[in-house]
Amino acid sequence: MPTVVMIGQKGLPARSGGIERHVGFISEGLAARGYKVIVYGRSWYVQTGTKIKGVEQRITSGIHTKHLDAITHSFTALWDARRVSPDIIHIHGTGIALLAPVARFLFPRTKLVITFHCTDSEHAKWNRVAKVILRLGEWFACRAPDRTIVISQGLMRACLDKYRCQSVYISHPYQLPADIPSERSLAAFNVEPNQYLLFAGRLVPNKQAHILIQAYAAACKRQPAAWERIPLVMAGGGIWTNQYVKWLQQLAAKTAGVRLVGERTGESLRALQAHALAHVFPTLSEGLSFSMLEAASYRRPIVMTNLPANREAVGTATIEVQSGSVESLTQGLEDLLARTPAQRIEMGERAHQHLVNKFQYVDRIDDLDRMYRELLGEDSVLVTSAALSS
Repeated sequence: MPTVVMIGQKGLPARSGGIERHVGFISEGLAARGYKVIVYGRSWYVQTGTKIKGVEQRITSGIHTKHLDAITHSFTALWDARRVSPDIIHIHGTGIALLAPVARFLFPRTKLVITFHCTDSEHAKWNRVAKVILRLGEWFACRAPDRTIVISQGLMRACLDKYRCQSVYISHPYQLPADIPSERSLAAFNVEPNQYLLFAGRLVPNKQAHILIQAYAAACKRQPAAWERIPLVMAGGGIWTNQYVKWLQQLAAKTAGVRLVGERTGESLRALQAHALAHVFPTLSEGLSFSMLEAASYRRPIVMTNLPANREAVGTATIEVQSGSVESLTQGLEDLLARTPAQRIEMGERAHQHLVNKFQYVDRIDDLDRMYRELLGEDSVLVTSAALSS
């Protein structure tokens, strides 16, 4: 079977970040079908290079700063991949797509695939120069590879409109959780099941956590008795956004009920996600959010901004608010609390059904497998492994 090299992610297992979770799912799925999959990681994120569910992981060096971390680690990963002689190099992210010419030079016979995960150039954490460079990366992502993959229909339209690129739409593959985590893990956060709001995501300006804190404060001021026992739990850490995180801490300190619990992974995060009254996503822009899929997988009600990518992720059985508006989000939180438990259960069930219908794991691995085979000129008849079917 072919050898596929994945470059651009921080490593496996994924602690945070949609790209890392996406790469984890597709790498394990492809390995289960017999592909040799090599994922390149960064030592500060994964510590060691190990095999995870049949996926080989290699660690390369880089410069661990805001602007150089991803690009330097990915360059050294490309350089190291010369020892592997891959059939396919799969780059993740438009920033890393800047290295597409390097990949073409080092591997003239290797097929190049780039996944366009989101429009990074729109994120507020980057300065003007960085945004120009990221837009150049978007151009390379659309024009340089043998195939450009997008994870959402919105990104497909953006590639076509901006760069005249006919991309391949393959959404996130997602495996439903095998079980519901125990409520016991909630004790560490001093919250009760179905009695707290949850924000789970990176603390970066684009996620608009400050809007949520302000909206929650306004809702508490209007209806103090209703919100007295419903705290807002915010799980996530910054990524080169120390000043923004400090500002959030200051806002939280002024608002009773807001709890910044830092980055959470594993069982503690799963418990928070599974037992929240609702998940709130005040985000300004998205490619397609993995955190939203996780909320739907646990059948939780969702309050979200009215972005097409958000509707694509979890459907329309949600409470939608205007992006960037404190007042709109305040009203959305009040709407959530005004609904009956039965109505909130129905919201969660409909989001869950949307997830099951659209992000079926085996189907998405089929899509990627088929595309790889087409690129390599191989038989396109797929044989689904028992590991994937189970």
